[in-house]
Amino acid sequence: MVGIDIADLSRITLHEGFINTVLTPEERAQFDAKKTEKRKIEYLGGRFAAKEALYKALQDKDYLHFSILNDENGKPYVKDHPEISVSISHDAGIAAAVVIVNN
Repeated sequence: MVGIDIADLSRITLHEGFINTVLTPEERAQFDAKKTEKRKIEYLGGRFAAKEALYKALQDKDYLHFSILNDENGKPYVKDHPEISVSISHDAGIAAAVVIVNN
């Protein structure tokens, strides 16, 4: 199964309610480590797009069921789900994500 989503970063706000809806505690730790508002918005927008892509692939709308973290090289992965591949990109005010679920 495949899911894809894009997010307009100009619509991403750093509102606590939105952050807590999208990010798990582990993701929140990575988010909080970002130094600038721009990087925080890119991170949050990328995770939002990735979780929307996960929803499209799996029909699971609870964003907190999955933690999308980065390995030591910066590559995103879905924690505890080696069957799911994820790619996140952001440029020119847009975040995009693709998810592939291998059964």
